[in-house]
Amino acid sequence: MPRSARLWLFDLDNTLHHAGIGIFPRINQQMTDYIVQHLALTPDEAQQLRIDYWQRYGATLTGLVRHHAVDPRHFLHHTHPLPELLAHVHHDAGLPALIARLPGRKVVFTNGDGAYAARVLAAKYRVLGTRLAIVTNGIGPG
Repeated sequence: MPRSARLWLFDLDNTLHHAGIGIFPRINQQMTDYIVQHLALTPDEAQQLRIDYWQRYGATLTGLVRHHAVDPRHFLHHTHPLPELLAHVHHDAGLPALIARLPGRKVVFTNGDGAYAARVLAAKYRVLGTRLAIVTNGIGPG
């Protein structure tokens, strides 16, 4: 395979940046709060439902859409507060330059929406410019 035909796939969260410390706990709490408010559950019930859907479907949002007709854009808008989250995005300092040197096309996947991915990448991966394609769960920026 020629070098120019290579395709690199990257997962955004916990691959291109460290989401486990500052981002996922905030998103998890926002999702639980959203479920409490919109499904009229107790916090404990909402937490359990969030975890159940994440384990069953790989994403809480998938279960909410399938079983409760939740609007994905509304959910993501309320559970991924960008200005607050961007302050907690951290990555290894040499990673953007390393990725930029990889030959071929680079694609980033996320369970979040396109706006979340684009803002995280713009904030921390300026060196990559427009050479990254973003693949989401089918939900654009709104």
